[in-house]
Amino acid sequence: MAQKNRTDTDNQQKSSTQLKRPTIFDLEAYTGFSRSTISRAFNPDASVKPDTRENILRAADEIGFSLHPGAKMIRSKRSYRWGLLLPHLENPEYAELVKCFDAEARRLNTHLMLGLTHYDPSVESTFLKHWAAGEADGVICNVCGRGKNDEVYKQLLKRRYPLLGLFDGIPGISTINTNAYDSFCLGIRNLVELGHRRIAYVGLTHKGNHPPSTFLAYKDELERNKITIDDSLILLGENNQEAGAHAWRRLKEMDNAPTAIIAFNDILATGIWIGVYTSGLSIPKHLSIMSNDNIPEAQLMGITSVRYDHAQLAREAIAELERMRSDSSAKPRLIEMKTDLVMRGSIGRPGSRDKGWHEQ
Repeated sequence: MAQKNRTDTDNQQKSSTQLKRPTIFDLEAYTGFSRSTISRAFNPDASVKPDTRENILRAADEIGFSLHPGAKMIRSKRSYRWGLLLPHLENPEYAELVKCFDAEARRLNTHLMLGLTHYDPSVESTFLKHWAAGEADGVICNVCGRGKNDEVYKQLLKRRYPLLGLFDGIPGISTINTNAYDSFCLGIRNLVELGHRRIAYVGLTHKGNHPPSTFLAYKDELERNKITIDDSLILLGENNQEAGAHAWRRLKEMDNAPTAIIAFNDILATGIWIGVYTSGLSIPKHLSIMSNDNIPEAQLMGITSVRYDHAQLAREAIAELERMRSDSSAKPRLIEMKTDLVMRGSIGRPGSRDKGWHEQ
């Protein structure tokens, strides 16, 4: 029995030795560089010769060494992680943004953490508090808790924690947004020139007194063209394809149905597109449509859409967080991404409105 116990102990010690994680002392002996130089090589912000950093990182790969995240955070006083807080990933636009944010974070030798709120302010609050406690150097947040998480925002603002509003601003905090106003005005002018006068708007329920640039463009351009704004043609609701299809069903039953629809985004527009074809009608023969975001589905369906550079937005957003992290006295900024209109086959002259077409 004693012999067996000794054998088990020897095996455990042998196993422990085999599984031992290489330490900075091992890398020091392997490379000949000092521990302080090795630590700086793993810190993207530290000053070290490029050749030295390359040699140390290559040697680390060779022996399987990686700097412990906790040690790295203590030395640099940062986590090298950015938080991205979105409502969901059902919208392909969000999926594209995650890809671009992740690529930009990795380009900067940092990491991206993703959180989903599902439009629940309490979930948003939990993520913000947890990440701001040291898990992330800053957060990009598609705000859903306005009015309910105001105290959380104020606390982070008071601490000067890097927080950036994505598509929706918070007073006193930097915001990055896409300004689709001019692009939408151009698209609506094109519809008017083609002869459209019954133009509907399908969008999201506005948060407070902050209507999106798409809705402002819709109202302003109709007024500029002396077209009376018909409130029955303005449908606001949720942000999904079902909402778009439902809006179409309501609009097509009107005695004087619209000949064109401006959709807040492509998710709503693709829902409308599906509804139109399910009704036995087609685009643009029976209805013209334009929208926003230029997601792959809209491209495949041939929907005229406003686009922006997702990769550029990711670069601008993380650069803004880094600016706030590096300078606690930095003033909040509004960053607006440029957009352009991509014309496709979903816009044409007003189609036939023979009696009974809306009953098909």
